[in-house]
Amino acid sequence: MSKRIVVLLGIVWACALWVPGVRAAAPVVRATLRPDSVLIGDRFSIEVLIEKDMMQVVALPAFGEELAGGGNLELLREWPLDTLSREGRRQVLRKRYELTSFEAGVYELGRYPVLYGDKNIVDTLYSQHPLRVVVDTFPVDTQKSTVYDIKGPEQAPLMVGEFAGYAAWGLVLALAVAAAVILFCRFRARRRRTAASAGVPVEAVPPHVRAIRDLEELHHRKLWQSGREKAYYTQLAGIVRSYLNGRYSINAMEMTSDEIMTAVAALPLSEKNRRDLQALLVTADLVKFARHVPAGEENEQFYYAAYYFVEDTKEVPAEAGADEEEEKKEGDDGKESL
Repeated sequence: MSKRIVVLLGIVWACALWVPGVRAAAPVVRATLRPDSVLIGDRFSIEVLIEKDMMQVVALPAFGEELAGGGNLELLREWPLDTLSREGRRQVLRKRYELTSFEAGVYELGRYPVLYGDKNIVDTLYSQHPLRVVVDTFPVDTQKSTVYDIKGPEQAPLMVGEFAGYAAWGLVLALAVAAAVILFCRFRARRRRTAASAGVPVEAVPPHVRAIRDLEELHHRKLWQSGREKAYYTQLAGIVRSYLNGRYSINAMEMTSDEIMTAVAALPLSEKNRRDLQALLVTADLVKFARHVPAGEENEQFYYAAYYFVEDTKEVPAEAGADEEEEKKEGDDGKESL
């Protein structure tokens, strides 16, 4: 029987809320400022309490000119809106701010505004009492104290002990470097004299041998595979330029790509070698100066293009050239017999 009574009372109470003319009381806004008098740089807080019905909706203003005292108050911290207490349908919400100011003055912040809505009503409520804070400076008695200008930096004399230690270590380092250079030069001169007295000629590395060796070393370093395309094409083009300098006495290291192609126009190169050389030089310039990133297959193709360019244009001794021609002829004869 008691459970039926409770349910019946709940239904009656719910219906009463929807009866026209029955409306919950408007929210009550209370705002306090503690402390209301501070010194410059001190902190103070604003606490806002809103007592309302749980079905009523409220919205708080953003911290702006209304709460910033014309821009002279600085917001240090803002707590989110939380529920302080609840009794039945009535609840108390709390909003807190922590502020400071570095400008002296009296700031009238007015009454704290809160926008609320209830069914078909939208209105703005204000706190009961206006907010006011006094920001003061430290009192200075000019009659008892004298204000002096800012004192400039003192000019201290330069002492020998301040840099003597650095000078000593610098002298030791310079002597060590000089001794190492002298020893290296003497060792190199002695080696040359020994080779000359023994009649042993200094072995000269042909340009194509040096170029093939440098290309293979570049290939093993896997620069473009690790995302270093610029370093890869700089060294690849440098190897080809150095080869042109040693093979045809073209100062390719100091020339542009167009100047190199003009210089090699008179050389006995095949059309494929010319196309491969021009494509390699142009692509290297695009990678170095235009941030062009070729595909992986293109990187491999230019490596082999440089490799076979050196192989096709290398200087072959007369005897070796005759042997190669004879081997080629024998191979052709063998193909005809088959």
